[in-house]
Amino acid sequence: MSEENREGVAYLLALKQSSQADAASAPAGNAEADSPDVGEGRFHGSNKRQAPRYKCEGSVEIRTEGCDVRTWATFTDISLYGCYIEAQATFPAGTVLNLKLEANGIRVETRGNVRVNYPYLGMGIAFVGMTIENVARLRQILASVSRGCVVMQTDIKSMVAGSEAASGMPVIADPQGMIRELMEFFEGREMLGREDFLRILHGRQSAAPRE
Repeated sequence: MSEENREGVAYLLALKQSSQADAASAPAGNAEADSPDVGEGRFHGSNKRQAPRYKCEGSVEIRTEGCDVRTWATFTDISLYGCYIEAQATFPAGTVLNLKLEANGIRVETRGNVRVNYPYLGMGIAFVGMTIENVARLRQILASVSRGCVVMQTDIKSMVAGSEAASGMPVIADPQGMIRELMEFFEGREMLGREDFLRILHGRQSAAPRE
């Protein structure tokens, strides 16, 4: 695997492992506090990390500024501030693109700045200059895909700690067995919900040998 491909894979893994921050901390109804920079070309890295990203497979029409040639690709995750586009034909970092994104029957038109480029793999895009109307449509897309598919990082320890306080959960008696069952679970599924985790955990507790 080439160095560029390895970097691209690392980027995709980073997307999948990113943590979900508390995007709801901004005051309700304050569109500027938790929306892309409407009508401006700025993009704040801190905001990028604060907004949750969601797995979402949609189509995107791409056109560079001042050019009528259009290409089509797929975006695979999206947030309030940007998206990741999988494409073999990529553009250099800093390129401004005109984008038409569509998912679940909702279309968003915006400009995007290529923030990171992995040739033959894809591009990380930051939304810029989005109109209020398109911000509203983007929120509709996020609302339609937000349940159960947020790209987040949750390790077993934090899940156990959070659940322990709520339900008096015991310490895992067989960690290796627990990990094996989790690996088997993910062979056929992509997301692990709290109920499934608790079911697996309690199953391991029951199966663990007692001293």
